[in-house]
Amino acid sequence: MIQQLLWSLTNRPYVTVFLFAFLALSWLEQGRLRTLIWLASGYLVALAAEWGSINHGIPFGRYVYHYEHLENDLVVFGVPFFDSLSFSFLSYVSFSFAQFFMSPLWMRGYDVQRVTSRRLRNSTPVLLLGAMLMVVIDLIVDPIAHLGKHWFLGDIYHYPEPGVHFGVTLANYGGWFLVASITIFLNQRIDERLAIRERENGGSPKLKHVPLKGLFAPCFWGGIVVFQLGVTYCLALGDDLAIDHERLKLQAITGTFIIAPILALAAFQPLKRANRVSHEDLNVWFSEYPCHPNRAPRD
Repeated sequence: MIQQLLWSLTNRPYVTVFLFAFLALSWLEQGRLRTLIWLASGYLVALAAEWGSINHGIPFGRYVYHYEHLENDLVVFGVPFFDSLSFSFLSYVSFSFAQFFMSPLWMRGYDVQRVTSRRLRNSTPVLLLGAMLMVVIDLIVDPIAHLGKHWFLGDIYHYPEPGVHFGVTLANYGGWFLVASITIFLNQRIDERLAIRERENGGSPKLKHVPLKGLFAPCFWGGIVVFQLGVTYCLALGDDLAIDHERLKLQAITGTFIIAPILALAAFQPLKRANRVSHEDLNVWFSEYPCHPNRAPRD
């Protein structure tokens, strides 16, 4: 098992890089305990959903893994470990990106900090926006992932009945929204319980102030979709005769028009004066998430 796990981590470096990026981002934003809880809960929710899908077609619709191409990977209950694990970092970065869109920003010089109260963090609008942003990732990822035999992902699965969106079923996207919503909801409620316990014990999570931390989530989310879109463009413009290049070009262009407005809106967020933080916002933020006293931003 350890050997298979190491193989997955070393031979799928893009998953490993995104995993470590998630650990760093989450640790900085919510601390060690909540990071480990998110990692475990996100994996278990995704594992249950994938097991249900490959055995019963719920919630992602039915698809089939090619185990002859996964013999070196760690497979748990018929599901590749790296595949379910990816839901942990995809759900968190989408959740964090949703907070970026809905929170005021503290800015001084080159430094940008997202000022998110616990009430906003654990709100329904953040949950729904986070789940939708995760589905947007899948709109880019799955259409190219099921063509994995043409790139370094490998030929690891297929849909017995290809769907209408470049071979991907609509049920798959509905399943992603459901899994993202459950994962975010669980962790929102866990955060509330932990916050009550921390207040009773007279402590709060001590989060380090890191310059530009407020921009980490949009950069991480953007990095994931741009990476997958880059793979799509490489295949579309390549010389693999087994690929329908015109269809892939349409897939790449469509993906570009999906993510470009989102990334443009994110880029303009720090420029909007309406997004500037108030003294009240700062006071609430410091009471709930104290920064390092020597590095904390002051207005």
